[in-house]
Amino acid sequence: MSIQEKFSQLANKARTAALLAPVQPFLDQLDGYLREQVAEFEPEVQPLVTFTLGHSGKKIRPILVFIGGWQGKGKEVPESLLRAAAIMEMVHLATLVHDDILDDADTRHEVETVTARYGPHAAVLLGDALFAHALKLAADFPTPEVCRIVAESTRQVCSGEIAQTFARNQNDISVERYLRMIDLKTAELFASSARLGAFLGNYPPKIVDAIETFARKLGIAYQIYDDLADLIGDEQRAGKTLGTDLESGKRTLPVFYWLEDFPKDQHAQLWDDLKSSPPDEIRHKLIESGSVKRTADKIEQLLTEATTILETVAEAPPSEMLPPLTGWLRDALTRLTG
Repeated sequence: MSIQEKFSQLANKARTAALLAPVQPFLDQLDGYLREQVAEFEPEVQPLVTFTLGHSGKKIRPILVFIGGWQGKGKEVPESLLRAAAIMEMVHLATLVHDDILDDADTRHEVETVTARYGPHAAVLLGDALFAHALKLAADFPTPEVCRIVAESTRQVCSGEIAQTFARNQNDISVERYLRMIDLKTAELFASSARLGAFLGNYPPKIVDAIETFARKLGIAYQIYDDLADLIGDEQRAGKTLGTDLESGKRTLPVFYWLEDFPKDQHAQLWDDLKSSPPDEIRHKLIESGSVKRTADKIEQLLTEATTILETVAEAPPSEMLPPLTGWLRDALTRLTG
């Protein structure tokens, strides 16, 4: 790694720390709560759960739960928000464990994946165990609405992954179908996290709906960014295995935009050629065609729409805390494409 890359990595960590500063006390509480949950699993599974919880990334979904239910500065965080955040983090981690099996990924968050360390059979069952424990925690709430939100979002995430599995290497996949799949498999968990927080914060339906819509658009933008990073990013900076989308036959938005410059009857052959190209050539093709810029513009459009939605509920405390999430993603996009 060059000196410039090291400084860039340090700057990235500093920006992330600045983003997390307002919610860091909550995240510290959440880490403690999650550690306590390890004891609820069977002894044979506890080391796997500990390993998974120890490498859980930025915790965007728990942050959305917290901000969705935020009542303003100086207000104490209720235990219900802490438990709800733990539920959504466990659901998310379960999906990551399963994703890494499907993508045959070796690295995530700069460490080996569960499937790389313990094997795919154990990883499948660990993901199932995390899902099950999340639903148990949800069932402990006095209202069934929490369990309903968690169960429905989990079903939609799985449905999105199934749809994406069936779409691999198909030549008739449209941009609309791609957006539908990422709405299910990624944005749904963003949206349900924010909705759950706002619901537990006892906000009126107008505010709950606005917060949920903001999070959904943020989730779609985030997944498009992640798909772009998989094609043109650097593994060392990303801290996870890249190039898995092409290897597994997933067409993502940058590829759709690139193919639009060619006659439709050439798409199948071009797709095969792209999959067999070295990373530098893939990056060059996508940048030179303008598809990287078009993808970045789409992300910016979604983030702008998300921020605009918050203007309709500017009186709600969460509207103060949510915009920095769009700024964080814009910053990440600039680093990726700059």
